[in-house]
Amino acid sequence: MGPQEPTGGAAHDDDNCSASAFWPHGRTDVTRVGSVLGGVAVAAAGAGLALWVAHYQHPSTVTAGGAAAPGPSVANDRIAIEETLRRYVRALDESDMDAYLATLTDDARFVSAEATYEGKEAIRGYVAPVMTSRLQRREKEGAEATATHHVVTNQSFEFTDADNVVVRGYWMFVVAHGSGKPMTVELMGSSEDYLTRRDGKWLIKERRVAP
Repeated sequence: MGPQEPTGGAAHDDDNCSASAFWPHGRTDVTRVGSVLGGVAVAAAGAGLALWVAHYQHPSTVTAGGAAAPGPSVANDRIAIEETLRRYVRALDESDMDAYLATLTDDARFVSAEATYEGKEAIRGYVAPVMTSRLQRREKEGAEATATHHVVTNQSFEFTDADNVVVRGYWMFVVAHGSGKPMTVELMGSSEDYLTRRDGKWLIKERRVAP
């Protein structure tokens, strides 16, 4: 939150199946062993499919505004999650309070080294003076001269269940210093975003940032 903003591959449990084939003393029963191993393979495939269906039967195809439509793909969940995080940082850079708050749950938390803000309204109070100041500068000096960019990189995704994910990454806060002048990196650090699916939308329920 820039105020800065609080990542990957999705983490899923794999069932490791092992089986012992019995080889009678002094002879090799190839047919019997092949039958046993074949049965194990079929059982393992069936168990894996059942786990996949149980875990991903939730809606997951992204639509406008971060909503989800029917679809079993975890890749679509990631697209929706990434879109929520993109809307979050762009709302900060555009000083769009409504768009910013729309990415958060009502009980969202923002945690930094300086303080912890509990609830969407507390977070609004923290961010509002910064956005107001930027809008005032933009009106006087123009958008190019006052631009900011929250740059997020190296994200990893850890799904704790089908409706909750932790996204970890690095962030940089890039600031303009006047029209035609070079932009500089003013701040940088790491982040953890805890997102949850509510009413078909992925929203940020907690954000943690560190230098």
